[in-house]
Amino acid sequence: MKKLIIFLMLIIISVSTEAQFNKVGRTSLQFLKIGVGGRESALGEASIADPRNINALFWNPAGITVIENLEFSFNYTKWFLDLNVIGVAAGINLGDWGVLAVNYIYLDYGDLDLAPVTSQSGGLDTRTGMKFTGKDLAIGVAYARKFTDKLSIGVNFRYLREDLYKYTTDLFSFDVGSFYNTGWKGIRLAMSAQNFSTQARWLQTGDESIQSYELPLLFRVGWSVDLLGGEDLFLGGNSDQHRVTFNMDAIHSNDYSERLNMGLEYVFLDQFFLRGGYRLNYDEGNLAFGLGVNTKISDFKIQFDYSYVKYDFLNSPHRFTLLLAF
Repeated sequence: MKKLIIFLMLIIISVSTEAQFNKVGRTSLQFLKIGVGGRESALGEASIADPRNINALFWNPAGITVIENLEFSFNYTKWFLDLNVIGVAAGINLGDWGVLAVNYIYLDYGDLDLAPVTSQSGGLDTRTGMKFTGKDLAIGVAYARKFTDKLSIGVNFRYLREDLYKYTTDLFSFDVGSFYNTGWKGIRLAMSAQNFSTQARWLQTGDESIQSYELPLLFRVGWSVDLLGGEDLFLGGNSDQHRVTFNMDAIHSNDYSERLNMGLEYVFLDQFFLRGGYRLNYDEGNLAFGLGVNTKISDFKIQFDYSYVKYDFLNSPHRFTLLLAF
């Protein structure tokens, strides 16, 4: 077990070292960096060490071990420039065999104006009056298992495809992650690495080395602490009444400098949720907040989450999540 953990850490460290020389704007399939989930985005995208439902697989596949039986989530993001992002996930707990899940992300570009690089008339406006469209797609299968009562490890294999105008690229990728509950003072630790893959390529002519583009590799290390909601916690309290959790994730990627995400969640009567988050070293979308509510009908649970992320120069995105647990 220790060898496996060390192996995962060495993968992250080695790839991160290679990626540090990459420049901003050199990666493709940018939709892979759009966060999925109303709860997670409301926490400033600081969530890998605080998994609560099936949506954890979009951030850290090891987190899906929190599923007790069967869960399903539908996520909708009203992105800027009239773009729409849909994310769907479903998972089932197989007992000693672990947790198995499937996931789907779809981004619709809508109708775009066709504009060649140069105009035949010599004018500055190169639009032809015609329209074209594009779409991004990710379909995945995830598996995670508890190796001890504290340690979980997971992996997510995905098929990726991007269509834009008449050009297409498709390839396979995988994510890995770990989650460790220390069992002391409500402290949890986690790390994840996403989008390991070959390079994307749209043109099949010319020099392949200048026609291939890396995917956005994302490396996260995070921790979470329950501050209020238990006698053994730092602020004590009763989990049936009030809970407060603080999360922090550090992110390294191959197309940007290091960033830090922080989030705070307050839970009242285990039914009402108030969340806020802040992201450091981002050009846009630093401040986030959101809310959630759930109800139980017999053994059936339904939860709704919403988040708003403030953008200064682009349309601020809204995210909605509907979660069903059986």
